[in-house]
Amino acid sequence: MSATTLPARDASGKQAIRREARQRGLSWSDVRDAAGELREMEVVKRDRPNEIRAVAWMLATASTPGSWPFWRHGFVSRWGRRVDLHDYTAIPGYDEIGQAIATQFPEYAGPDGTERLFDFLLSPYDRLPTAEQLYRRAMDHLETRKPERFAPVPF
Repeated sequence: MSATTLPARDASGKQAIRREARQRGLSWSDVRDAAGELREMEVVKRDRPNEIRAVAWMLATASTPGSWPFWRHGFVSRWGRRVDLHDYTAIPGYDEIGQAIATQFPEYAGPDGTERLFDFLLSPYDRLPTAEQLYRRAMDHLETRKPERFAPVPF
């Protein structure tokens, strides 16, 4: 799948979005391209947090590599209930994970870095917006730019 082609959940949903774009007076190719750009921005925005989650999860589950693919929700699934009132010491290797992450990711260095790290790791995973959401945001974005695209050129 290319950056400019986003799948819709079903053909009828995509047709409805295309119809809405037509009703708004927007070109479908412009909407598709803008949605692709928005998706790329969303992916880039999540790169660093995703990397932090993945590295921390691999450190926490070093002895069970079969668990590594579950980095998106692993901390919440495995230790979310055990951690009560921010008592992260219930997580095995809590200090070692915090120190290792702080060396790779300086934003988690400092006296409260490990606590901030585990606040983040135990928070819900930030999923990418659906294709429909991206198409609608792209249409809204293009609509706000519409006047500047069609403004008369002064001579």
